[in-house]
Amino acid sequence: MEKENLLDLQPIGVGYFGNIYDQFKGKVKEAFDFLVARQSGDLVGVFYDDEIGDIDLVWGSKEENAGLAHIISKHVGEGKDFSTIDDARQAIEDILDRGEKVKNNRDKVIYELEGRRVVIRKNLRDKATGILIDDKKKWVVTSYDNNVPKSDKLSAFTLTTPESDEGGRAVASDAIS
Repeated sequence: MEKENLLDLQPIGVGYFGNIYDQFKGKVKEAFDFLVARQSGDLVGVFYDDEIGDIDLVWGSKEENAGLAHIISKHVGEGKDFSTIDDARQAIEDILDRGEKVKNNRDKVIYELEGRRVVIRKNLRDKATGILIDDKKKWVVTSYDNNVPKSDKLSAFTLTTPESDEGGRAVASDAIS
């Protein structure tokens, strides 16, 4: 699918995560490109598992800690789990293709490959109320590198601005605002 055509696709319906599209089954790179460009949507069956069936990729939101928006905001960038969105995409695809299920209960499945993880929800609940919306929806909630402790991820990236020193500590500025 060419990039120009990606944004012209018509949804098949509307759901909890926005417009629903079924044109991305097995097309992982195109699915990521589409969601990053649209920043909204629910792509049906991007991934597949013999045991649980189709797995959807949703934009979600960073506020709800769910979906691709959450993965990008929390786990992609310098000093985080994945250096780029493409690195995250490749890791998620590899983990779901070749990883081992380390947890499988009625609500979620966790796949792991070489310490990297993908968490799949096996249902959809309204975040605010907890009410079950869809008990059959399977979708990517998050992905991260479990090899690196959280404390190292947080400290791995130190923002240095003109008003901070090399250690990230605030210093007096000569600028008058």
